[in-house]
Formats: sequence, C-alpha cells, structure tokens
Amino acid sequence: MPAEPTLKAENINTPGYWDGVYRQEWESGCVQGGNYHRDYAPIHDAVIGLIADGNSVLDIACGAGLLCRKIKQRLPSTQVFGVDFAQYTIEKNQKEDRSLGVEYRCLDIRNSLSSLDRKFDVVMMCEILEHLDEPEKIVQEALGLLKAGGRFILTCPHNDEIPDPEHVGFWGHDEVFHLLAPFSDTISFVHFPPPYFHIWMMAYLTKKQPENNGGPAE
Repeated sequence: MPAEPTLKAENINTPGYWDGVYRQEWESGCVQGGNYHRDYAPIHDAVIGLIADGNSVLDIACGAGLLCRKIKQRLPSTQVFGVDFAQYTIEKNQKEDRSLGVEYRCLDIRNSLSSLDRKFDVVMMCEILEHLDEPEKIVQEALGLLKAGGRFILTCPHNDEIPDPEHVGFWGHDEVFHLLAPFSDTISFVHFPPPYFHIWMMAYLTKKQPENNGGPAE
C-alpha cells in the first residue's frame, strides 16, 4: 500500500490568513529588501535550471511572486503565469511585475485550479504541498494543466523538519514518489541540506505521452 503523509488536525491556511501574512511582508519592505526569508536561492536556482527559455510556466501558489520574477528575469522569452488565493499579494505582484510581463491571477487552487483554460510546458508547485488538505486532488489537477511531455516540478520540506502551524502534511521521499508515480515513468529527486532550515527536497518528472498511459496523463 502506498505510503501516506502524516496529517495534522487543523488547517489555518485560508485566503484571509495569507492576505494578512503577505500584507505584513510587503508593507514591511522585506519582499523587496534583498533579504526575504522566502528567497530559497539554491532551490530556486535548481528549479530554473529545469526550465527552457521560451517555455510557458505556471507557478501554483506563487505567493509574493519571487520565483516568477526570477524566471522571467533569467529566461526572458518564457511566458510566466502565477496564481494564488491571496488577493493582496496578487495585486502587489501585478504592479511590481507589469514591466516584466509576468501574468498573475487570484485563484483558489483548492477548488478552481481546473478552471484554467490553457496548458503549460512547465507546472510548478513550490512550498505548497505541505499546506494542503487534499494534495492528491490538486496535484492531479495541476498535471491536467501540463502538456504531455511537459515538466512538473514540486518542492517541499522533508517530513516535519520545519515545524510550522501552517504545515498540515509531512512529506517524505516515499510519499512524494507514490504521489507522482502515476504521471511519469521516472521521478527524479534533489535534496537540499542546511543552511535552509532543515532538509528540503525537489521532485520533478516529465509527463507521460498519451499512448503510454490510460490514467492521469492526457
């Protein structure tokens, strides 16, 4: 039987909660101050290294837009689209990145992700899996937005090595492998040791072509 992530009882992650978090971060200046605590530089570098210039890229739960911004700056021919359910940060991102051409939309991925009417070369879920009550549903919907042969990238802390009341699921290597295995023949992992808090991991895959899979891939 596939391994299941360990779950906490309560999920405090709501649009209102994150509007408050991002409002404080933007208004304090830390988002633009060059020392933002959500700037996971080596992890972001590894993610960007998996994207080709000219790709269309979806960042699910993009937060303050830092990774979207980096992708567009380093790979200027990419088409970058970020979604998040926190209206405040989406509006700030839109103003911040108007000149870059990054597109943002306020969207609740818990119930509206499948409403997006386009497919992407790259779909990313970075630092969001551990916040979700229904991760399997959202991952399947995310893969539904990925072109066959496209790249899916997921990053998250390893197990409960970053204790946080926002984290409702603890994901280890085996749990992530079983979560993603239906969508690809190969799941690749990269592990990131400290100094970024504790152990972090990235998993990525190439989505199966339709003729190779009668299941989740399209």
